[in-house]
Amino acid sequence: MNISFYSAASGMIAQQEGLNIYSNNIANINTVGFKAERPGFAECLYTVQRQTEPEWETGHGQYVMKTDLQWQQGTFNMTDQDLDFALPNDGFFMVVDRNGDTYLTRDGAFTMTMNNDAGVWELCNGKGEYVLDYEGNHIPIPFKTEERVIDGETVEVQTDAVDYNIVEEAIGVFTVPNNWGLEQRDSNHLLVTDRSGAPTADDSLDKLRMALEMSTTDLAGDMVRIIETQRSYQLNAKLVQTSDELMRIANSLRT
Repeated sequence: MNISFYSAASGMIAQQEGLNIYSNNIANINTVGFKAERPGFAECLYTVQRQTEPEWETGHGQYVMKTDLQWQQGTFNMTDQDLDFALPNDGFFMVVDRNGDTYLTRDGAFTMTMNNDAGVWELCNGKGEYVLDYEGNHIPIPFKTEERVIDGETVEVQTDAVDYNIVEEAIGVFTVPNNWGLEQRDSNHLLVTDRSGAPTADDSLDKLRMALEMSTTDLAGDMVRIIETQRSYQLNAKLVQTSDELMRIANSLRT
């Protein structure tokens, strides 16, 4: 077997996977609450080429062993939206979709929608998923009231003004035992796994209103890594070509 051919081919595959990860980081540089990923490379199996010389070992390339989420705090972008929230801690918001599936997220760009089943306005995200409180329930939008005199009687009348302080207090913040065990999904979702542990509510964690946490993508760093990965891919491709040429020469030799 031409070991150099397969080692270089495995290197091309690994570098392509790495390039996909770095490219995805850069593509999400403006995604709210996005946590960048970092690939972890590892060596493939080593084999002894001669039993008489056990110290002579040959490797067989590399592969992507894992991808780690970068959990450092993203920068805060101050907005003028009262339903924008950011978490200056390791907590998460929890949302539930129309199918009843729950997810954690760091994306606090919320809005409100009419829940026709309940007949009330409720807090949701941009995808229409409902934001949950500390008890795991939907959050109805509270409207301020004011006193008005109607037919000579003073009554409390609901206005169109939202009481944002009550909304802020109601939004649940959750933590998990192991952030690195969470699985990143589409739409800014983080899926709870056995490695992450079950989420628990923590009302001691702060929330920042009128702010959003930006992506943790390191643009300059990922651009450098993309260049390095591209060069490594090209070198491995050249090794594949060279190995193929040597094999063709060896096969064409005549005794």
